[in-house]
Amino acid sequence: MKTLRLIGILAVLTCFLAACDNQTSSIGLGLTDQLGTDFTDTVTLQAYSILEDTINTTNTSANLIGHLHDPVFGDLTASTYAQFDLSGASVNFGDHPVVDSVVLSLQLSSWYGDTTSQVGIRVYQLTEPFSSETNYYNTSTLSFDPTPLNYAQTGYAIQPNTSVIVDTGNYSAHLRIRLTQTFGQYLLDNQDRMANSSSFQEFFKGLCISAVSHTGSTGYVLLTNMTSSLSSIVLYYHNESSGTTKYTFPCDAECCRFTHFDHDYTASSNVSFIQEVLQGDPSVGATHLFAQATGGVKTRIAFPHLKDAFKSLDNRVVINRAELIIKNLSPYEEHLLPPAALTLQGIKSDGSITYLPDDEYYTSSSHFGGSYDKDKHEYRFRITRYVQDLIQDNGDLTDSINLVVRGSAVRANRLIFGGTNLDNDQRLRLEISYTTF
Repeated sequence: MKTLRLIGILAVLTCFLAACDNQTSSIGLGLTDQLGTDFTDTVTLQAYSILEDTINTTNTSANLIGHLHDPVFGDLTASTYAQFDLSGASVNFGDHPVVDSVVLSLQLSSWYGDTTSQVGIRVYQLTEPFSSETNYYNTSTLSFDPTPLNYAQTGYAIQPNTSVIVDTGNYSAHLRIRLTQTFGQYLLDNQDRMANSSSFQEFFKGLCISAVSHTGSTGYVLLTNMTSSLSSIVLYYHNESSGTTKYTFPCDAECCRFTHFDHDYTASSNVSFIQEVLQGDPSVGATHLFAQATGGVKTRIAFPHLKDAFKSLDNRVVINRAELIIKNLSPYEEHLLPPAALTLQGIKSDGSITYLPDDEYYTSSSHFGGSYDKDKHEYRFRITRYVQDLIQDNGDLTDSINLVVRGSAVRANRLIFGGTNLDNDQRLRLEISYTTF
């Protein structure tokens, strides 16, 4: 009879959980006395921030270019390596073609930092080919000729919300970098190497587009859409029988590309960051924690006593809702904005990374959470199933998870958030509503 009664109670709880509203405020509403719903936010958390491992940046939706100084996270240089292709099946520049000008055009998707800065963007010709079978990472590089192809060694200002008039047409915001006449004539003089895409890419291996400096205190990083029709090398020329015309070398979806990130954390002036991330002192995680995109910094969060906290209940507990709350400690930065979203990674017993059972991969983004709440200056994750599994020893996930910036390969944002032992609501905490039976 006890077994049947227990099954009945579990069935009621299951129906209740399926029907309850997704908002925290509605948990157990009107049913607390009947079901014995309890709440705690004092479960012990241990957390510390560390440098991120390598991240895959092969053929991502955006490629980053720029130079940025952050007083907490130091200096960041983002470089894009990209192949280019022919825009037609046959190339005919005519007799004795002569270059008029050549321009590298880059479509802007977004940006990070101070757009009033000027960044010294430099363009280099690759001497090492891409491999279509290779995965490229934030630490990957290809060899290039160290002499810049820029027509002028200058800084570049951007107007990311302003359209650009080109050849009498009006186009969305993009950056135009004029390249040397020598490079343009080099392309014209090698028409015989342009019979098809493979022969062209064997001859011209691509570009490295990087940055060397910036004006002002911050600088910027551009998010470029390299596969846009606006992202290309545009060659203007004339020949013996015609006036100026143009030929476009696009970076289309078949072209290889990746982003490389260089971090100089010695440029940080933040004592907590230096002690915790660079010197490996986990005790700083009691007050300050850090996360950075671009393969930068992640935070390891552990729940070492979670199972013991419910042990006295002999596993007679159902987790109604478990939420991890992350509070932004610097919500009013002018240029160094927080990430739009974070995500969590489960860690298996063998050390490999996987999804949590609550992740949107299995559920949905509205269920899992992780988006930034600008009004509350916080992120919330629902990790109910993960917590239930830990308590009941289900699955092969450990009691540690990683917190990282979502879309780290295509974002440049960073976050300073509250540690585990702050005295106010800014602390990192796990809120659990549960029912015993």
